[in-house]
Amino acid sequence: MKLGESISKIQRELLQEVKREPTWSNIFEALLQLTTDSDILKGKENVHPDWVKIYDSQREMLTRYLPQKQLKNLGTFFKKLVPFYHAFLTLDPEKLKIAFLLGAGASKPTPSNIPTVKELLPQLLERARRLDRDDVTKLSDFCDDRKIDNIEDLLTAAQLATFCSRNSTVWRLINYLLYRRDSDMADEDLRRVSPLYEPTSRYVRRRVETSAADVSSVAFLQDTLQVLFGLLASTMLPAKPNKAHEAIALYSTKHPKTAIVTTNYDCCIDLALEDVKQPFQYRIEFVNRPVPASTEKTAARLVKLHGSLNWYYCETCQEVQLVDIRAILKGYLNDQAPYPVIAICKECGGQRRGLLVPPLAMKFDVAPPLTPLLGEARDAFEKADLITVVGFSFAEADIYISRMLSKSMQSRSTQKLLIVDPDADVVSRVRRKFKASIPNFKENRIIHLSGDCAEMLPKFLAGELREKAQQKEESVQKRTTKPKKQRAEQKNAADAE
Repeated sequence: MKLGESISKIQRELLQEVKREPTWSNIFEALLQLTTDSDILKGKENVHPDWVKIYDSQREMLTRYLPQKQLKNLGTFFKKLVPFYHAFLTLDPEKLKIAFLLGAGASKPTPSNIPTVKELLPQLLERARRLDRDDVTKLSDFCDDRKIDNIEDLLTAAQLATFCSRNSTVWRLINYLLYRRDSDMADEDLRRVSPLYEPTSRYVRRRVETSAADVSSVAFLQDTLQVLFGLLASTMLPAKPNKAHEAIALYSTKHPKTAIVTTNYDCCIDLALEDVKQPFQYRIEFVNRPVPASTEKTAARLVKLHGSLNWYYCETCQEVQLVDIRAILKGYLNDQAPYPVIAICKECGGQRRGLLVPPLAMKFDVAPPLTPLLGEARDAFEKADLITVVGFSFAEADIYISRMLSKSMQSRSTQKLLIVDPDADVVSRVRRKFKASIPNFKENRIIHLSGDCAEMLPKFLAGELREKAQQKEESVQKRTTKPKKQRAEQKNAADAE
């Protein structure tokens, strides 16, 4: 028998039921079912690590109420399992070269309180309704009616709509590829080639000429999205570093050139590094801020793949500006100056906008200045002994990052991945993907640290988890060696007689 997140659907549902209703009867019945499952007993199926935590937390209650035989069977079952802490015996954060990958979940714990990607759109649309703007209200109603709750879907559609509005050929091809129809076809032709097409009597169908999409609709969309980005900035701007950010920043002070790769726009990790006086480089050129040569040898590398709230970009002169986030934040919180969603470029007089890559499926053509950061992230991963992933969901929209990690682990057979996330499904999904793409890949190279990252990551980086693992390992060895010693003494005594 062994522990692992790859479990059957029945076991997963059983675990979810116990977590949802942790009553005494539910826990007892679940443990009884678990410890008598033939597939688990024969080693055909893993036991989820959370069962060990449930058993440990309820051991006093079990001892008090269970018959001695059942209690012994449970104890024997869990003793045979490889301890969940065993993986941390070999992970010494002081000796390993660690690279960090931060996703939205890293900025969720208090006092950061930034919603994850899955939570973002509903919250933004709820706030947008308060603006009392007809266009934003209509968009909110449309998303609510059709159960659209993923901001990546909305922004991907917006990006495609904008592109199609400028290219009539692409628009007509999309119509044909999706519906097997030309945008100029009449109703009778559409019925023949597309059984899904049904003209409606409520509206008069007007033919869409080669001018492609309705330009006014796209202009409305862009204006609406600009409002959403303003709301997004106002959500992230006041965020403060949490314990996970602080732990990473403290770790970087003891390990020069620590690489921190993040997909987050917020400046929590930036502020945390400044708080501990740790120099860092964004690894991107700013027109107004040269990189001091004196910091190159010790500076941490902060690679913000999707941009940052304190970066601005002018599409006309293609210059990137860095602004003082603390000054911006002070003016914003004191209501002395608004956060400039759109600003004036000093170089050419054009518009400078926040250099943010929206969470959409196609990111590479949106912000050319960020392209070199892909090489920086790839280099950071390939040089690490351990890649610590915090709150990153491995979504399809970020598949290019998953591929970088996979390539890195393939080229370095000893490299390991530590995923700090309360969701075990994320770990199971990554293990399946890497096992399919990397020859002879061993699943134990991906380690799951379950729980709140603000609680668990500081413990890991401080070495507390390794110390605890060593203590438990010694305890296990004592329990297993003591019976052997007793048997030896009994044998010696019998021989002497």
